[in-house]
Amino acid sequence: MKKECNIVRDLLPLYAENMVSAESSELIEGHLAECDSCRTELEKMREEYAVPAPLAKKEDKKINTDPFKRVMKRMNRQFSNLAYALVIFFIFLGFSWTGGENLMFNSLIMPIVGVFGYVVFGWRAIYKMPVLVFLIDILAALFGIVELDILATLIWSLIYIAFVFAGIAIAYLLHFSLKKE
Repeated sequence: MKKECNIVRDLLPLYAENMVSAESSELIEGHLAECDSCRTELEKMREEYAVPAPLAKKEDKKINTDPFKRVMKRMNRQFSNLAYALVIFFIFLGFSWTGGENLMFNSLIMPIVGVFGYVVFGWRAIYKMPVLVFLIDILAALFGIVELDILATLIWSLIYIAFVFAGIAIAYLLHFSLKKE
């Protein structure tokens, strides 16, 4: 028995299960074409252990991920729209409770608005959320949702903006600490 036969016979179990590299497979196939004893050993091995013949080489198939990407993009858009609607709803709700007995709930609602603002706008929430809170508060005062004059509306808007900044900071810190790298 030749030295090459010993090497090929050591690799035959792996070759039979198609677990060798392409180069090793070529080397073994070239040897099997010339050596009857190694070919007989491979056939005996397949019969004894019921190992199927090696499958045809698999071609690398690229999976079409476009439908998945479209669905995920649509879901992200819907989530962003929902979060944006919740931001506006909570701002209106919080400002409508100004001057009532539910005023203290705003210390919880406005940071939640900041968190949702961070989800919707990312880091841009730092300048977009104060503008949004201010505009909605002014509109709520102008349309009579609350009975406040303009000066009181401005003061409450500044207080609510401070709470919104606290929510944005909380969301940023959570995002930063939970970020996978």
